[in-house]
Amino acid sequence: MTLDTPQLDLEGKDAGLSQQVGGGGKASDTSAPEYGGLKSSLGGDGWTKLGMIRVAAIALFTLPMVFSQVVVLKVAPKKWWPLVGFWHRSICRIIGVDIREYGERKQEGPVLFVANHLSWLDIVILGGRLKGASFVAKSEVASWGALGALSKLHKTVFVNRERRTDSAKQRDALVDRIREGDSLILFPEGSNTDGMRIAPFKSALFSVAERANEASDHKLQVQPVTLAFTELNGIPLVRAQKSGVSWLGDVELMAHLRHVLGHGRIVATVEYHAPISADELGCRKAMASHCETTVRAGLERALRHDMTFGPRKPFIAIEE
Repeated sequence: MTLDTPQLDLEGKDAGLSQQVGGGGKASDTSAPEYGGLKSSLGGDGWTKLGMIRVAAIALFTLPMVFSQVVVLKVAPKKWWPLVGFWHRSICRIIGVDIREYGERKQEGPVLFVANHLSWLDIVILGGRLKGASFVAKSEVASWGALGALSKLHKTVFVNRERRTDSAKQRDALVDRIREGDSLILFPEGSNTDGMRIAPFKSALFSVAERANEASDHKLQVQPVTLAFTELNGIPLVRAQKSGVSWLGDVELMAHLRHVLGHGRIVATVEYHAPISADELGCRKAMASHCETTVRAGLERALRHDMTFGPRKPFIAIEE
């Protein structure tokens, strides 16, 4: 039987891309290996027919949803998530992202979800599954045109990591959201990685958990979450293909959109690790270290494709 999948022609200037953890350097220029008839990484000869169909579908679906969400935020602001969650899950279906979930997601009370960061795909994957959770994003995202506008409709909290003088004010804004009952999604690496490793977790924003526990009788739970891209068109991704799905810092957003939307179906693995009280972890540095170690172990399991061993059985986080 022949596997009928789009051919990934990826021998352009971005072929062989990878990135050192937390860095922005370009990798050596090596030929992209083949695996199951697919070539890896980024480039291509423009938009495919599939990509154009998906773009049109996203636009037609998103426009009425935007107007509806604007109304919801004005009329019933506390009911902001259901429509947003539905949008994220629908976008995953349109662009061909199949999500496999493992572990149990914390269901009750505000939670600080702590995840590794691979791509803009992380937003639609987690945004449709972590009920009542807003993202914490760098301030530049707010000015990214349509993407910035969509982020605001998701009640994203924007922080400026460069202005240390505003850190206390930004922390208190995040604490206020937790007091209101919202959960938060934090990407503490501070940048995207290539899907093969975890960058060091920065501890600064973990002070939110310390502050939230000081100001409330309800102890905030911290739950690490591991994201991994594991398959393309039903075939396990190899190392060289990871950089084509992850969005690395030296690749333009439009080029990455063209690549992802134009080539088949992607499987994303999401593992929810055991939540723990911020008080049990102690200081913010201990929280960052615990989450980094836990998420890294989850990524190693996902890359070995052994997610079905032990107690980690697939589970559906949201009834759709």
